[in-house]
Amino acid sequence: MLKNARKQKILDLVNQQGYVTLELLAQGLNTSESTIRRDLTELDKSQQLRRVHGGAESLFNLRYEEGVAEKSVKNVQAKQIIAQRAVSLLNNDDVIFMDAGTTVAMMTNYLTDVANITVVTNSVHTASTLMDKKIKTIIIGGAVKPTTEAVTGNFAIQQLVTFNFSKAFIGANGISRDGGITTPDEEEAMIKRLVLRQSKKKYILADSSKLGQIYFAKIAEFDDKIDIITEEIHDLYSDT
Repeated sequence: MLKNARKQKILDLVNQQGYVTLELLAQGLNTSESTIRRDLTELDKSQQLRRVHGGAESLFNLRYEEGVAEKSVKNVQAKQIIAQRAVSLLNNDDVIFMDAGTTVAMMTNYLTDVANITVVTNSVHTASTLMDKKIKTIIIGGAVKPTTEAVTGNFAIQQLVTFNFSKAFIGANGISRDGGITTPDEEEAMIKRLVLRQSKKKYILADSSKLGQIYFAKIAEFDDKIDIITEEIHDLYSDT
């Protein structure tokens, strides 16, 4: 198969399925994984798809979301910088909400110097880590979404409306001036919107790869009422 034809076939498969692994692409096109890697890199550079760990995802699938295992190995250094910046904003005795975002979860590595903090979370993984660190933790009950290990649903919402937070730290998949702050799943978006309403100070944690991306469910409008923490210094609200 000629290179251009192979690349078009890759695009067709990725756009049809939303996400395709490197292994499946190599098998389906009867070629080597190294060849597929080169094709994916070229397609990513030309902004025809997004190269991700272990495969590729469509730029046009507003609802596709990687699982925790995939997200946790991407942009680790950037997430560490963001997490440290977020923790530096905390004060002793804060009551905060940490959602199920992998960048938010990274905050758990740096929370030990904050005294008497209480953390409310809808993340099974984050709750377990906080408990190991002897940090006061309240986990919201409800249905657990397997891909992100986030607790969502009506029961979770009923509990959240009874709480107020000094600060909320929320993950996002997309941040765009036109599209707002977005995520693929409407149930997770509902939790995030509610938490932001219940919080005095509101922070979105997202590495710079999320800038300019738009997903299905809107968390919030893009405005200066919510602080966005990323690993680089961006004047996100500038018109230039």
